[in-house]
Amino acid sequence: MGRKIGVGIIGAGIMGSSRAKAAKNALETEVVAVADVVEERARNLADQVGAIPYTDFRKMLRNERVEAVFVTTPDHLHKEPVIAAAEAGKHIWIEKPLATNMDDAKEMMKAIIRAQKAGAKVTVQFSTRWYPAYTAFERVVKWGYVGEPISLDFSINDRIDVPLSMWGGPEKSWAKYSSVADFLTCYSVDLVRCITGLEARKVYARSASKVLKFTPDFYQALVTFEGDFCAYLESNWILARSKLQLSEHYVLLSCSEGTLQYLSPSATFVAQSVGGGEIFFKEDTSMETLMEIQGKLREEGIVARIVLEPEREYPYEIWTAKDQNRALWIPTGAAHHVKHHHGNQFKNFIYSILENQEPYVTALDGYKATEVVCAIKESASRGETVRLSL
Repeated sequence: MGRKIGVGIIGAGIMGSSRAKAAKNALETEVVAVADVVEERARNLADQVGAIPYTDFRKMLRNERVEAVFVTTPDHLHKEPVIAAAEAGKHIWIEKPLATNMDDAKEMMKAIIRAQKAGAKVTVQFSTRWYPAYTAFERVVKWGYVGEPISLDFSINDRIDVPLSMWGGPEKSWAKYSSVADFLTCYSVDLVRCITGLEARKVYARSASKVLKFTPDFYQALVTFEGDFCAYLESNWILARSKLQLSEHYVLLSCSEGTLQYLSPSATFVAQSVGGGEIFFKEDTSMETLMEIQGKLREEGIVARIVLEPEREYPYEIWTAKDQNRALWIPTGAAHHVKHHHGNQFKNFIYSILENQEPYVTALDGYKATEVVCAIKESASRGETVRLSL
């Protein structure tokens, strides 16, 4: 093994701790420094990973052993550490979202672009691009097996303890200065762009603050993309605390020659679901074609199971062998080993540095997601359609 990349962490909260421990356990990295404005928090995490604690991230950035910086501060506090890290010539990992407003995003991108020209690698955390089902969706759409994307229903929701207690509580919460759109809808926007390859053109959105009061409970947005592809994006973080899962995803992508669907596992107590993705094909799709797609996904490290239902009869419809279900199921719990772009975002970022390659998720991807999310918030606030620049 060659040299290890020295890592610095800015923000020693939940995400900072997660990234620091990942860097400590990786063969290619070592945690050199941890910075947090709360000295005790910086010292505790630094002790866990064998690093030097700082209360001033600018002092940390002067440590020449720090080559890559993970910015894991609250959503609305990314700008200053990102710009400082870029000006210091560091490689940068930024937790999503890139920013919570466009002024910050534009300032950050100016500094990032200058750093990139000097060789810095910058990524924004959208690890959902490596989920097996979403990878399968992106590949099957790209390969042309389901035709043209027509419409999408995408919902990502969190339990209410996320804004209320998991991240600090309303009296001191980052959630007061962020929103569920910044925190969750950014994932939806990035995945739509990734799976379809299309860019958003206009947005109409609604929101309300009946439960949390200090931040919107939800956002519902109709986003029109290139080619009149329409996506309904919904996110809320007021799900009952008693729900099984902290976070839930639901996706329904309708294409001209197929339908792609995803549901999180164990979404309820009663209607237990094993979850995963399903891809439904036209009724004349042959077994040979299904096996071909299954094989191509296997090469990507994704387990897909063919679903062919026998002849059956339901009220109002009779299915024959000719019309039977033709689908692929990507189970959540299967032994997937996603191969694209080093298998996960952490490794992709590290190897983009080692191999001098662009990360799979770029700073521009983060900017594009922030642009759409800010349009959603603006539309909900104004009650009007917001158009995005070409």
